[in-house]
Amino acid sequence: MALKDLKARDVMITKLLTISPREKIALADLIMMRNSVGGLPVVDGKKIVGIITQRDLLLARNYEVGGLVAEDFMTKELVTTTPDASLKDVLKAMIDNKIERIPVVKGGKLLGLVLHGKILKSLYDSL
Repeated sequence: MALKDLKARDVMITKLLTISPREKIALADLIMMRNSVGGLPVVDGKKIVGIITQRDLLLARNYEVGGLVAEDFMTKELVTTTPDASLKDVLKAMIDNKIERIPVVKGGKLLGLVLHGKILKSLYDSL
């Protein structure tokens, strides 16, 4: 498939680690550390309500982490994309918003996550 023809669904990961908005920050930190991931979608049922990243956890460490939950530090105003969005549009959204991951959503339901590393791999494979 030509690079210009790639869509978000072609580069998204679908085996996602997620966390509930009511889970402790410490659990989010543990999941990210054990799985070497930089962020977790925060889901309530199947609906994405935010995203929490390693940067959020760094900020949380300035507080008493013990009682804090994911919704206290997650990004709530998400930049999302659809499965049919072009790779160019996904890259533009990442660059414009200075983000490394974009949830792929349809009808409010989280389908996958596009990661900057996955896009780089697609670019490399096309060379």
